[in-house]
Amino acid sequence: MNFVIVGTNFISDTLLSAAQTLPEFNLYGVCSRATSSGEAFLIKHNHHNAKVFTTIEQVCNDENVDVVYIAAPNSLHKSYAISCLESQKHVLGEKPSAANSHELKDIICAAKKHNRLYMEAMMTTHLPNFEIIKNALHKIGPPRKYIGQYSQYSSRYDRYKSGERPNTFLPEFANGALVDLGIYPLYILIALWGAPKSVQASGVLLETGVDGAGDLLLNYDDRQAVISYSKISQGDNFTEIQGEKGRLRIEAVSQLKRVQFIANDGTVEELSKPFDTHFMRYEVAHFIKTVNSQLCESPINTHQLSLDVMTVLDNARKQLGVSYPNDKSKV
Repeated sequence: MNFVIVGTNFISDTLLSAAQTLPEFNLYGVCSRATSSGEAFLIKHNHHNAKVFTTIEQVCNDENVDVVYIAAPNSLHKSYAISCLESQKHVLGEKPSAANSHELKDIICAAKKHNRLYMEAMMTTHLPNFEIIKNALHKIGPPRKYIGQYSQYSSRYDRYKSGERPNTFLPEFANGALVDLGIYPLYILIALWGAPKSVQASGVLLETGVDGAGDLLLNYDDRQAVISYSKISQGDNFTEIQGEKGRLRIEAVSQLKRVQFIANDGTVEELSKPFDTHFMRYEVAHFIKTVNSQLCESPINTHQLSLDVMTVLDNARKQLGVSYPNDKSKV
């Protein structure tokens, strides 16, 4: 299956390294604004015969392209995804799937209209340890509390403090700590518990207008969740799902590196499978399988799951006072 990767950042590196382990995957090309950066990306990964595109239009006009993986800035996700879907390409769109719910709904409509698969590239729900978590939920008894943490000090924050304006801290690129890091524990939460009844958000805003850190309190009828995230401080990043009989403890919510069940009496049971350094291959394998099944929606990363997550992100951003230029257009 011929893939084109849009974007040459570290997430594209990680996905390509993982996808190369799959026999069904073929890197047909890379799309980058500059030919030089596209060529450098291919050389780094020993794909000297793949094509270099410099515009999304070139990708869309190539009939040999089957799938487009979009890892461009968040603000471009909608326009790129819809262009590809209209050109009969399947789309794997890096998280967050769009800048807001209106854009995501437009993407989903295009996928259904053109009968092509669109899936948000949230890898954690495809990892073997996520299935282990789901199957172990009964161990904790009635669930009462979810504490999701992802605080990772950004190297770009030092550049920001020195007077630079890296993309990750600019609203025109639809960025910020919530949509970059907070989405990981939030996605797992909603995949397990569904959409919350209500959301309360507070955070630390930077001078550019995006959030550097924050917390979400999500209420359910008989349980509650707290999402804590930051790009301006560092944390241990353990996530817990607590119940009346014990808790599941998850190391590194973005990769699910280790899962333990800890009973109320202190007994510890190791549940997780060994960590796979090519952790993104599971979502790519699922995506290829779903394309071959001729579906326009993943049964795991469903359109509704993406919409539920995006609705919370929109609500939280509104409370935080974080707005993007993309929010002003609903067309």
